[in-house]
Amino acid sequence: MRNLTIKRTKSFVACLANMKVYIEDPSSAEIMINNTPCRKIGTLKNGEEKTFVIDENAAKVFIIADKLSKGYCNDFFPIPAGEEDVFLSGKNQFNPANGNAFLFDVLMNEEMIQNRKNGTKKGIIVLIAAFIIGFIISFAVVLSSFSGAAKIAPKDFSSNGMTITLTNQFAETSMTGYTVCYDSKDVAVFALKEDFSLMDGFDNYTLEQYGELVLSNNPSASNCELKNDHGLTYFEYQFTNSQNNESYYYFTTLHKASDAFWIVQFVTSEGDLQQYQETFVEWAQTIEFS
Repeated sequence: MRNLTIKRTKSFVACLANMKVYIEDPSSAEIMINNTPCRKIGTLKNGEEKTFVIDENAAKVFIIADKLSKGYCNDFFPIPAGEEDVFLSGKNQFNPANGNAFLFDVLMNEEMIQNRKNGTKKGIIVLIAAFIIGFIISFAVVLSSFSGAAKIAPKDFSSNGMTITLTNQFAETSMTGYTVCYDSKDVAVFALKEDFSLMDGFDNYTLEQYGELVLSNNPSASNCELKNDHGLTYFEYQFTNSQNNESYYYFTTLHKASDAFWIVQFVTSEGDLQQYQETFVEWAQTIEFS
């Protein structure tokens, strides 16, 4: 037997979620991850380092968020056969397309690279599905009030200390890696809370300092400019789905509450950008914290 040590580097992404650690085991029927039979060997909290006892056989070790998102929010490392102890490290990285997945620091082969690409593609499909569900909900709302005056009206939503004013066309939903999400026909809103307890002195960070940390952990927005306008601290970027060349616009605002920083993303298709760009600013300006 030998020791497998994994360090989950402290990150501002998915900080409240425990990552699940699985190892390839042909004799196990516990769970299938990427068509690989696996068994659970433990969990990892943000900033935690743990040692697990494994055998000398070659095996893949997987890190997932949960069973529902294991098809796209995962990463693996191929451990070679041998008797020597193994040390691995990684962290959750900000990427809405793959549910802010945990990624190992070292890429060993093309299979790992392809798995990450596939995860992003599958995650985009999930995001698209969220839009579709939002459309169905909104359509049902319209039908149910068709006999009266089906008007779009402001509506307050509150969760985990954050309140935002959107419209009655939205419904609360959930997405791996986020604190709370809201869906409508054309727009999705993803909010992530990052507690000050993540590290010493975090509460002394300014929004600009926090913004630089967010950008440095978001590959899709690595070239973005952090802006201060309309009473907001924010950045904008577009993401294109390589599967169908569909592009999405992300308006991402940063906020500082009494106990945490928040990232709030407003997302729509590029074709609806002109319709919603100013509205995103108006909605973001309504965000309050208790």
